[in-house]
Amino acid sequence: MWLSVRAACIGVLSAHAIERVITPEPSFLWDLVIYNLIVFALAVALLMESEVLLGVGFVCWGLSSTASSWFALNNFSNSPIILDLGYVLFFPFLILHFLKFFDSDPKSKIQFLDAAIIALGVSSFLTAFALEPIQGLGGTEYLRNVLNNFYPISDVILCALVITIFSKHKISLINLLQGFGFLAFTLTDIKFFWISANENYSLGSWIESGWIVALILISLHDNNISKKENENQIFNQKMIFLSILLSFLTLVSLTIWPDSLSRIAAIPAALALIIAFFRMSIALKHSQNLDVEHKLARTDELTGIANRRSLLAKLVEVENDDTYCMLLLDLDLFKEINDLFGHDAGDTVLIEVARRFQQVLPANSLLARLGGDEFGVLVKTDFEQALQISKRLELSLASPIYVNQLPRYLTVSIGVVANESGIDLIRAADEAMYLVKGAR
Repeated sequence: MWLSVRAACIGVLSAHAIERVITPEPSFLWDLVIYNLIVFALAVALLMESEVLLGVGFVCWGLSSTASSWFALNNFSNSPIILDLGYVLFFPFLILHFLKFFDSDPKSKIQFLDAAIIALGVSSFLTAFALEPIQGLGGTEYLRNVLNNFYPISDVILCALVITIFSKHKISLINLLQGFGFLAFTLTDIKFFWISANENYSLGSWIESGWIVALILISLHDNNISKKENENQIFNQKMIFLSILLSFLTLVSLTIWPDSLSRIAAIPAALALIIAFFRMSIALKHSQNLDVEHKLARTDELTGIANRRSLLAKLVEVENDDTYCMLLLDLDLFKEINDLFGHDAGDTVLIEVARRFQQVLPANSLLARLGGDEFGVLVKTDFEQALQISKRLELSLASPIYVNQLPRYLTVSIGVVANESGIDLIRAADEAMYLVKGAR
């Protein structure tokens, strides 16, 4: 139903264009009533589709458009500045609408900051250079001049933000049409200010059709768009770097030629650099958290050495490398310590055993706790040297370990195997270890 409303808006806009050809003079019915009714019809459609922020933004724009049209039809040279409030509010409502495409997870926050950096960086450069001819538009009032700079800056920011957001999602026809809508709105705004600067603008001109066409396209929306599985991170990084560079160049240019460029461009340029530093701090913290999570996933929580997952990952890496040997260690009589003194005492013993094993192992070895009182060692050496290492591991337990101030002596059974093609190292080392244990 609401799609038909947009089709009807296109039909009414076409009739408005035909009427403009027949009667070039501004018309109360067509240029005030019917023109602005199109905007309010789109706003109602959006509100009925639960797109509240978009709908309210359209209402704000329509109110200012209606008031401006009325003043123009009554030949007032300057409309009150308060009438621009609706135009001003149009932009934040639309920006808030697009915030819903970002989740609360750290990665999505970084993506939002990336979009903001790109939007602000590009807009600052364009404001300083491409939009410079319109910086003194609209009389001598300072607030009016600020607004005349605010609109094109906001257009470029919103357009760049939307394009950046859509680039992170799967492309759909709705995305493309809405993106073209923002581009058309931006170009129409720029054309309007350019014409107004040369005092050639009058109500009922063809440029007004550009706004309505743009608003019809912007009113299209897709709530089911999904993120790309593989984003072009290199492209995103290049765009961020370019945006930061543009912001820096804008500030430098404003310092060198302060009277030749629009000073308003300093605002988005400074914001882009501030957000870039903020983004860097979030990215570093996120990276640190990932490092911690990765370490915890590969570390035995009790002893602090590698766990079974870490050892298995290493075994995959050296699967076809015959320069490695595997040692499987099982503590003898450890169950008695748990039974006599409890699991807390047993944990203390395991921590001490892991410490002693680490002290006697070579630097190129990986010590992992496989579970319970079982340990594994993967070392880059030949079989004879691996046997010598197993002797050192046995001797590391020669001195007593004190449990509740009582000395306890432990021994360890160690199975040693060399890596060979097609062999399951853990199983082979386990079989070798049970042969040693059975021989005692």
